[in-house]
Amino acid sequence: MNKIILAFILLIFTSSVFASDEKPGRFFEDQPDVTEQPQVHFIYLLNKNSKDNEWDISGKMEAELLEANQKMLEMTKGKQKFRFDFRKDGKLDISFVRFDKKYKGNYGMNYPDAYLTKLGFNDPNKLYFAWVDVGHRDGGQGSVHHGYIFLKSKYISGSRKRIIMTLHELTHVAGFAWECTKGNQRGHVGSTIIGGPSTGDMFSLGKYLYDHGDPTCPDMKDLVFLEPTSDTPFNPVYLKCAMAAEVGRGIAPDNNYDWRSRYSHKKLNKVKKKRTWCTYNRYKNYSDSGH
Repeated sequence: MNKIILAFILLIFTSSVFASDEKPGRFFEDQPDVTEQPQVHFIYLLNKNSKDNEWDISGKMEAELLEANQKMLEMTKGKQKFRFDFRKDGKLDISFVRFDKKYKGNYGMNYPDAYLTKLGFNDPNKLYFAWVDVGHRDGGQGSVHHGYIFLKSKYISGSRKRIIMTLHELTHVAGFAWECTKGNQRGHVGSTIIGGPSTGDMFSLGKYLYDHGDPTCPDMKDLVFLEPTSDTPFNPVYLKCAMAAEVGRGIAPDNNYDWRSRYSHKKLNKVKKKRTWCTYNRYKNYSDSGH
């Protein structure tokens, strides 16, 4: 009987938490796009019982993300910045999501990737990036298509840290550093934004990531999520998922995406199964059981 009463109390508490999430100016789904061009969509993400600090509707998250994009413009010497997802009212489109199960915060990307995919954050022409209002062992995590920073991590303190960690992880979400990127060490290259906080919080892309001059290896200037768009753009979701499909660890958005004819670098063409995966379309029917 006591267990039944406890379960009933928890059900009421959980329902009240979700009901209280409904606030003016908040959106639980990706809103209609103002452009058909590939873009970056942002999410304010909470654990099941996390306190809602309203980053998405207070204007603070939007302001810092716009500042981050200005830093991107500066790092490319005024040439390019990310194409962010905006609503028709001119505001940054930020979706609100609360997880359906309780976590302490130290999860990897499997669960959040799967849950967000199930909710429909699965467009191959979008990169999804979440500000997660929880503590975590890491400052952030990111792989092609989805990325995260953890606002209550000990590595995140203040606006500058949030901005540089966002840019750091967004670079990972865009696929960098690729196996063929000069100086790549397990996805990082020293003294660049990929190095992030470990290199003194430098706002620098570095010559091996941006405009590196090697057509056989992806260049960040050709990233289709930047504007203005390069004359030779590439989409990292299509590229990484096509690679992952070859080793049975992903589903390609386009089965005819002939990436090998463009990127012939030997380090990229030798697909490493343990280092290659893609979440696109893999978790549309995700169930909480067993995860």
